[in-house]
Amino acid sequence: MLGVDPHEFLVPLIRQSVLMMHLFAFAFAFVLVARADIAMLRGQYQEGRYDLGRDAVYTALLLGVLWVSGVALIGLGIGFDIAAIAANGKVFAKVTVVTILTINGIFLHLYAFPVFADKQEKASSVRLLICTILGAVSSVSWFCASAFGAARVVAPWLGYQHFMLFYGISLSAGLFVAILFVRPVLRRQLERRSSVVPSAGFVAGAVAE
Repeated sequence: MLGVDPHEFLVPLIRQSVLMMHLFAFAFAFVLVARADIAMLRGQYQEGRYDLGRDAVYTALLLGVLWVSGVALIGLGIGFDIAAIAANGKVFAKVTVVTILTINGIFLHLYAFPVFADKQEKASSVRLLICTILGAVSSVSWFCASAFGAARVVAPWLGYQHFMLFYGISLSAGLFVAILFVRPVLRRQLERRSSVVPSAGFVAGAVAE
């Protein structure tokens, strides 16, 4: 291979392949989650234009691929040394946000998703508020995970606290929008006892079982 040692070329080749798989999986997952939000707000799941169960399965598969490929990239890059990971603000922040996303998804599946899957169940104002908050956390976490992944240019000048500050500001904005605008939509859907489906955050969380 033009004087290149195949053994020296193998690791970069594997890393590049895993990176491409990670990027493609994230792109598909992000589009799927965003489309689910729009479909919910437009009532397209209720109309049968999209299949929530199918989208949930696809999101689960993509989330699994993201975890596997992400862990592999860390291992092939800075390694699994805790100190090295903590010293890399971008990587540590992304791991933190994806962990929050996954844990939040479990709560969504156990607490919020049943409310929107059962046509006869009427959620209290408090429970609907909690569901809205969980959905907002999930949606914002997907957005910030993508933003952190694309922050390669500015990453050398930013620390973990800067990334998490951005996450905190984004989460505050997301919660404001969700509580002020999304919650009334969900309330009306529940009151009509229609085939209510969750937002993108709910779809992402529903697959974390």
